Amino acid sequence: MSPTMVFLLYDSFHKPNSIISMKQLNTLLTIVLMLCMVATKAQNKEFPLLMGLGAHGPNMTFGDDKKNYYKNWNVVPALSQIKIFSWMGKGFSLGWQLSLGNAKRYDSLEGKFFLQWGVDLKYSFANGYILKQKSWFDPYFLVGGGLNKWGNVRGTLNFGAGLNIWVHKNVGLFVQTQYEYNPHTRITPHADDPRPSFMHHSFGIVGRFGRGKDTDKDGVPDDQDECPTVPGKKEFHGCPDTDNDGIVDKDDKCPTVAGTVQFMGCPDTDGDGIPDAEDACPGQAGPASAKGCPDRDGDGILDNEDQCPTVPGVAAAMGCPDRDGDGVKDADDLCPDEKGPAISHGCPDSDGDGVLDQNDKCPNVYGLAANDGCPVAALDAGKKTEVQQKLSFAAHNLFFETGKDVIKKESFNQLDSVVAILKQYEFLKVSIDGHTDNVGSEKSNLDLSNKRAGAVMSYLVDHGISAPRLSATGYGPYKPIADNGTAAGRAQNRRVEINIKD
Repeated sequence: MSPTMVFLLYDSFHKPNSIISMKQLNTLLTIVLMLCMVATKAQNKEFPLLMGLGAHGPNMTFGDDKKNYYKNWNVVPALSQIKIFSWMGKGFSLGWQLSLGNAKRYDSLEGKFFLQWGVDLKYSFANGYILKQKSWFDPYFLVGGGLNKWGNVRGTLNFGAGLNIWVHKNVGLFVQTQYEYNPHTRITPHADDPRPSFMHHSFGIVGRFGRGKDTDKDGVPDDQDECPTVPGKKEFHGCPDTDNDGIVDKDDKCPTVAGTVQFMGCPDTDGDGIPDAEDACPGQAGPASAKGCPDRDGDGILDNEDQCPTVPGVAAAMGCPDRDGDGVKDADDLCPDEKGPAISHGCPDSDGDGVLDQNDKCPNVYGLAANDGCPVAALDAGKKTEVQQKLSFAAHNLFFETGKDVIKKESFNQLDSVVAILKQYEFLKVSIDGHTDNVGSEKSNLDLSNKRAGAVMSYLVDHGISAPRLSATGYGPYKPIADNGTAAGRAQNRRVEINIKD
């Protein structure tokens, strides 16, 4: 409200030096209140507003005789003072105060119209540094300047203090006193403007209006918003809760997935006390010792890895029972109480002839499947000679890379014929003997002959001949069949022999 507006109001109701009636005063204050309401709506919404209404009392005796002190005390009743302040920050606020009424001095029984309008800077002790901003006890200092009319219009300098007592969040009572200093004071009764500097007291009700700055527009003022730059919910002091789990995002380790307070907002879907992120089986409850996975049969093998999850078993059989401990689970073991290899479905084959002991009439002697696991009668001399000749012919045509134990491809057909003979006569056992010439050291020749004999044996085993039927030995240069002094003789001595064992 500008000074011009104030005095225009005055002039519309009153002529200088006359007495204003109570009816006129109330009418004037009603207009002032309406203007204040308009001013309140026009204020910057970034700052909270404070408005007070009350009664005031100017004491027009400051500096006068003490005997006149109480005579000159004026109390203007009803709502004769209004003030509005806007918060600036750090305890400071700026506003204006307006006081209206009649006041007199001891020298005359006739009162004169009194008006005091001032702009003041206020410092509140309830600023968050000295006292809490929400403290019910709110003392303050004032300093400012304004205009005073008690006769002529004069400028004033104002100094004062006051106290707000907040009985509710936004409603309180106030008491205030100010020293209104009028320069060039004249206090003699016969002066043209016998006006002293004076004390000005007031009391009444006060209220806080408006909202503070709300950067994120979530309805929570920044000074109450724990997340002022991110829209949130009032119940969470302005912070968001994206997954609606009751835990604000800034405290939620899983802000987009609903969780529990126990795990800082992260979920535990199966409720086993292990958060899903650390749970190897988030959909099935299990102990922490098993990383949240169940083990229903208690065999130490988790259900998700246990092929028999409801029956205790062993790790070698993927959690299934294996009574004989042969690594073949009982459900697949044709001999669950006797150890046997997986190739024979868990049943024993003691002589390794491919016929299970339970079906082998000769379980400890290598035999033929066609003969119920028993060997056939030995070959007669003529047949044995014939078979040996075939084996020797095949062996005579085996060739290796020079100085190595690598069999050349052109030898494979001969080795395949040996495989066929041994499969035809499954009872036969043979020795594979490697030989060299005498060129080079004896040690290197012996080593090479061993490796070449071993290479032939490996080929036969890889093509289905049982290893127990075979033996491989290297003799180096120790068993020559020709003269090592000639190239032809040395070529004959570099050989591999395959011989039937007796």
